[in-house]
Amino acid sequence: MSDRYTIGVQNFGPIVDADVEVRPLTVFVGPSNTGKSYLAVLIYALHRSLGRHRNVRGGWRMFRARRPLPSLKLSPSIRETVADWVHQLSSEQQPQPALPPRLLMHIRRALEQAGPLQDAIVGELRRCFGVEDVDDLVRHPSSSDVSHVGIRIRHSAGLRPVSYRFNFGLEAKGEGPTGNVPDLAMHLREATSKGFDLPPFTRHDAPNRLEQDYMIGSVVDRAYHYILGPIAELAYYLPADRTGVMHSHNVVVGTLVQGATTAGLRPSTDVPLLSGVLADFLDQLIAVGTPGGMRRNKRVALASAVEENVLQGTIGVDSEALGYPTFTYRPENWKKDLPLLRASSMVSELAPVVLYLRHWVQPGDTFIIEEPEAHLHPAMQAAFARELARLVRAGIRIVITTHSEWLLEQIGNLVRLSSLSNKEQARLGGADVALDPNDVGAWFFRPLGRPKGSKVEEIKLDPETGLFPTDYDQVSEALYNEGAHIFNSQQQGSAK
Repeated sequence: MSDRYTIGVQNFGPIVDADVEVRPLTVFVGPSNTGKSYLAVLIYALHRSLGRHRNVRGGWRMFRARRPLPSLKLSPSIRETVADWVHQLSSEQQPQPALPPRLLMHIRRALEQAGPLQDAIVGELRRCFGVEDVDDLVRHPSSSDVSHVGIRIRHSAGLRPVSYRFNFGLEAKGEGPTGNVPDLAMHLREATSKGFDLPPFTRHDAPNRLEQDYMIGSVVDRAYHYILGPIAELAYYLPADRTGVMHSHNVVVGTLVQGATTAGLRPSTDVPLLSGVLADFLDQLIAVGTPGGMRRNKRVALASAVEENVLQGTIGVDSEALGYPTFTYRPENWKKDLPLLRASSMVSELAPVVLYLRHWVQPGDTFIIEEPEAHLHPAMQAAFARELARLVRAGIRIVITTHSEWLLEQIGNLVRLSSLSNKEQARLGGADVALDPNDVGAWFFRPLGRPKGSKVEEIKLDPETGLFPTDYDQVSEALYNEGAHIFNSQQQGSAK
């Protein structure tokens, strides 16, 4: 996986400054309250607003309901040009004829309109963070500072590498979002003579209007995806409080539905609002229990590997009459399922990972997991790190936030493993999970004194120790010194 993109933020939540390259495996590490989740949710929000979206029933939509691109209204002459192009395709002409320049120009003009993209991003930020106003995401809402979110996407799509920047501002004084979008389609000019790899569609001498609409939509979708690169892929987010949701999702959803249906009868309700991240998690969990959601990915082996190597048992789904699924766990060599409530907290923590890999996440998608080490013994943290590496090698982009020294150390070992020969890797049992060092990025959220907040810096693997430098050694040293002082005091007391 060579595509990657960079996100730069200033004065965003707790973050003073960050410039992070999102790679096939991206790790956010650092003290609490430094903005790791802020940046992870931002990545998710950008994927949701700029990318495609899978219907919870298992089908596909080209874009979300709030489509960031305006619908294309084509004149009869452009439609005639498109029909001629389809006719050329039907003749199996080689090489494939270039896309009609008039159609590309139409797509370019649609992509260059800042308003829909701006509205989509700001709306998704409000939804994902669960805030009424994007001003609430600014680090100093009482000052004159402005929080800027800049996205620099670098990727290659058969032509020269592409680089562009999208900026928008969050004005602290409450004047609303400001910013502009430069020419997103700047290198479509170069692509005019090359065409796109389009999905298959009916090839007729005289395609009807519906077929033309499908073909045009396919062109727009591919052009949009081609320009934005990996950030236009699907993304999924597992929040840090997922274990509690797994145990009580039926109650949570039932309460929310009751609150919504009785809102007109009561002046107020005590039911809290959900952030978009948690709402999506609930939505996708429930969808697993529907006929559409029960469709399984072709790469179910990835889910099975987590069950076999970490959970040592299988996760099951039983659909109830109202559509709320019940999740179960069957340990190895057992003949009966256990309700998830009676399984260990480790099982409840990793059950969503298995379900998402089995029903949702596919190669090319971005999978964001907060605190994957939660409720896991250190040995299981190391084992799960190997499964994360397996996902990366299968083409799934992984972003994690973590406080785990063991998880980070295991990732370091898997990077070092890639320097060995295939024979040596096989002998050590890691040939299938070794990580290319260029595919891994670890970013430390370092607290600052002044200004108050955090600065995000890349931490690179130390070739001598095989570790990523963090503040963990400082904690270990402080604990050692504390223990030494206690021991010395005990010795002095006993000597008196």
